[in-house]
Amino acid sequence: MLTLENFKTDVNDDIKRLLKQFQQIKDMNWVKSKRKGTTGIGYTFECLLNKEEENLEIPDFGAIEIKTKNFYSRGKIELFVATPDGDSLFAIQSLRERFGYPDKDMPKYKIFNGNVNGKNFSPIGSRYFFKLIVNREMKKVSLLILDRDYRVADNSISWSFDLIKEKLLRKLKYLAVVNAYQKSMNQELYYKYEKIDIYQLISFDKFIDLIEEGIIEVTFTIGVFKSGKRTGQVHDHGTEFVIYEKNLPKLFFKIA
Repeated sequence: MLTLENFKTDVNDDIKRLLKQFQQIKDMNWVKSKRKGTTGIGYTFECLLNKEEENLEIPDFGAIEIKTKNFYSRGKIELFVATPDGDSLFAIQSLRERFGYPDKDMPKYKIFNGNVNGKNFSPIGSRYFFKLIVNREMKKVSLLILDRDYRVADNSISWSFDLIKEKLLRKLKYLAVVNAYQKSMNQELYYKYEKIDIYQLISFDKFIDLIEEGIIEVTFTIGVFKSGKRTGQVHDHGTEFVIYEKNLPKLFFKIA
């Protein structure tokens, strides 16, 4: 039977194994990227862990989710992807069609790219303002959309607390952030994995508080396919809940 004490022991074993393997990778010094592009830093680290690439919504290493980033980057860290599950059918497609703006390369098609938070209204495009609204009574986070005259244009798109909690607790009870230096040499990219920090989630309630405070944001990246048979169709790169690295201590305890 898996008790809480056994679970903690399993997590401690995962932490010990990860720290040991990280030290071995760090001792390798500069490592050639195994993939071109921005995903190379994470993919190369996974390869060095002897981990196969997969897109399952489970932690990367035992009970630990791993995020790998450039040492000097102070940008946002993706926590998880969650498509709205509220009353609005085909919410992502609706956002693009109703509230999107013309793609710069293919103006006859609309896109919808931007960040939304729970503290301030954010303009996306030139006609609408967006804000996350935490409704504790209804147990959901809604996307409030106002037009330029500050009239409600839509508020039917939302994420249930149940969806957010399930995503958060399944994938992010424990988080490891790996920082690496990078350099180019002979037209090839190399990484030096230098630092690892391991965190434990404070609580789901804290996550909701941070949405309300504007610390955790939602990033929309809704484009269109620009070639092939699917030209003009929705290309949803994922609706992500994100946080700046500097704010991680507001959501997690650092444990290693």
